[in-house]
Amino acid sequence: MDSMAESLKRRLRFGPLDLQLGLATGWEYTNQNSVGGDTDFNDNNSFFAAPTAAVTYEREVGVWNVSAQYSAGYRYYFNQDYTAAGTGAQRNPLAMTAGIDIGYNTSRLAVNLNISASSGTGYDPVAGANNWQSTASGGLSVRYIIREEFSVGGAVSGTYSNTANAQVAPGEAPQPESNSLSASASLFADYLVTPKTNVRFILSAGQDLQDFSGGIAEGRRYFDTMLMLTYQLAPKLSVDAGGGVGYVLDQDIPDPEYTGVRPVYTAGINYTPTEKTYFKAKFGMQGADIRPNFSLVAGWDMREKTRLSLSVYQNQGFSSLSPDQYNITRGLLGTVAQQLFKGINLSLSAGYEQSEYVSLTSEKLPNPVEGPASYWLANASLYWRIREWLAWQNTFQVSTGQANNEELQTRFDTSFNFNF
Repeated sequence: MDSMAESLKRRLRFGPLDLQLGLATGWEYTNQNSVGGDTDFNDNNSFFAAPTAAVTYEREVGVWNVSAQYSAGYRYYFNQDYTAAGTGAQRNPLAMTAGIDIGYNTSRLAVNLNISASSGTGYDPVAGANNWQSTASGGLSVRYIIREEFSVGGAVSGTYSNTANAQVAPGEAPQPESNSLSASASLFADYLVTPKTNVRFILSAGQDLQDFSGGIAEGRRYFDTMLMLTYQLAPKLSVDAGGGVGYVLDQDIPDPEYTGVRPVYTAGINYTPTEKTYFKAKFGMQGADIRPNFSLVAGWDMREKTRLSLSVYQNQGFSSLSPDQYNITRGLLGTVAQQLFKGINLSLSAGYEQSEYVSLTSEKLPNPVEGPASYWLANASLYWRIREWLAWQNTFQVSTGQANNEELQTRFDTSFNFNF
């Protein structure tokens, strides 16, 4: 059987083009259902089949390199009364992703282009509902080295997202379809003052837009200028800090609260003392932010087969639930990964996220829609690679309930995964 699987894999490779096929078949149980009503055990479990397909392309020719990928997956539940992922067209989750990266690199000039897109259905814990989400993003960056110590460059990027067909539980506020677009552009100049000290001057501008079904539209535009210093304290330790001035202008938001001239700043640290340990932290306020953002990631490979990781974060953006408000999310996630035996891995993780909804206007918002104030989750996964083409996957998850329902929500699934 192993030789047959390897032969099939070889037949799916066509030079730089690699086609991958997969099938997962198993059983799933959860006490979550999309309509919020009471269900019995027969409605809370189902056998499923989940075919997947992916294609990747990688090619490097001289100063050019290209990488492209596409994948799609579909999960069909055999129990027609099982609605954990949604009802109607959302009952059987569908997910698709695609991306392409193109690079051009010479001794002086580096150009990189990346484009990605994804679409799928499922449960959104922030919205507290099953919905359909689609995103697309792209970016272009250029860097040119004028002299060994002096270089210039620029970048443009954009991200579009759509949230639609939200299925909320009875008694919960309906959620409108929303579209959001973020675009930015920047220019920079780097000067290496000493082998350990780099100074960067940055000019940037951006636009955040959002509209809801019913014709409600709004936006925030910003312009920033910043001077940033990076210093290498030690071979494995660097710090950076920067400050400047920014200007924010709101569009179609009555009596805006967070506009005008203001300071912008950033600070960070990057510490990698050993190959088994890393620590990165960043804090700053720039762009259209109304509160400072921060992030911290750390990891430690305790032993050859044991890995610990931790992340803490705060980020923000337009709320997808109601106009004229921002959703500030902050949370933490910890993970322990352990290889029990050869091919058998155990992963345990737990996290907590809190959402704060902040009005962008001094006027009182009429009936604003807000998601769960906070939720937590814990996850356990046991994975056994039986063969190169066959694995057994078991996942158990516990989290707080849908929307403002504090009832615990549990999910368990077990499946055999075939990959060729």
